[in-house]
Amino acid sequence: MKITRLIRYQTLLGILSPVVAVMLAFVVGGIIILVFIKSFAFAPVAFVELQGKGVPVDVLQSLQALKGKEYPNKSAFDKDVKSAIGEQSYQLYGGLIAGRTQIRENPLQVYTVIFTAALSNRDGWGNVLYRATPLIFTGLAVALAFQCGLFNIGGEGQMVMGGFAITWIGFTFIKFPAILLIPFCIIGGAAVGAMWAAIPGYLKARRGVHEVVTTIMLNWIAVAFTQYLTMAYKPKESWIPHTYKIAESARLSRMAEYLNAIGIDFPKSNLLNTAVLFAIGAVIFAAFLLKRTKLGYEIRSVGLNPTAAECAGISVAKNTVLAMAISGAIAGLAGVNQVMGYKHRFR
Repeated sequence: MKITRLIRYQTLLGILSPVVAVMLAFVVGGIIILVFIKSFAFAPVAFVELQGKGVPVDVLQSLQALKGKEYPNKSAFDKDVKSAIGEQSYQLYGGLIAGRTQIRENPLQVYTVIFTAALSNRDGWGNVLYRATPLIFTGLAVALAFQCGLFNIGGEGQMVMGGFAITWIGFTFIKFPAILLIPFCIIGGAAVGAMWAAIPGYLKARRGVHEVVTTIMLNWIAVAFTQYLTMAYKPKESWIPHTYKIAESARLSRMAEYLNAIGIDFPKSNLLNTAVLFAIGAVIFAAFLLKRTKLGYEIRSVGLNPTAAECAGISVAKNTVLAMAISGAIAGLAGVNQVMGYKHRFR
């Protein structure tokens, strides 16, 4: 009975944790909007208040042209006010005008605008899924390493290393057919991401170096290294720091092709591509690995109690390296979305 209750408790906690996290994110975001996000609007009441504060009538008449206008930032506001009343009057009354026309944004209205723009049509849904795809890969990479008690903060470095590996394979083996080149690119990106993540895994297992320190350091090394490689493989005729384009046979299709083929009207310009299917596949793979395999059991055991796992014959060092490598492989796949599905080059 105790084991059953524990399982139910963990299941409930697994459901509630992300819900609470999302709600907390909205609350914190709302506080930030209230405190830091400010706009400017020339409402009728602002003119009355400015007149009461002694602003000359001629200045107020000049500002009438801005009545009803809203400005999302101070730079646009200052530009129009200076144009309306002149530089000299702005120096005298600009601060007062800004103080009386400044308004705080309503978090509920901001969230309404965000969700309406993102989810009110199929194009918005496509953009959300496109931008979520690399986050699924990198978030899953962090979550998988965490199951082994590891904090993989190196998702960025593993992603850019994997992304460049995908690009290099894509523009090097241009004669390969799509049926070979696409899997080759994907496997290559995962392999390089795994190798990059295995470095802090090894240092943690053999030298006791904390993975947070090494993964953060390797992020900067990866960014600098890929910047160097990007310039090394930059087309001579280009002034933009990017590599050669990958072969046509290495590119992923847009989801619009398949959705329109089955009668679902979807914008062809939308960037959503089949990389989102790989992301979903990665989630299923990670769940199966952790819950249905011996390796997953060992990884979770090390994460829960490394001392007990060692006493049970489970190698903590081996599983530490393997967990980091698998985590890095998943993070390395994030480049599939950007390189193979959209930009078709590394930049």
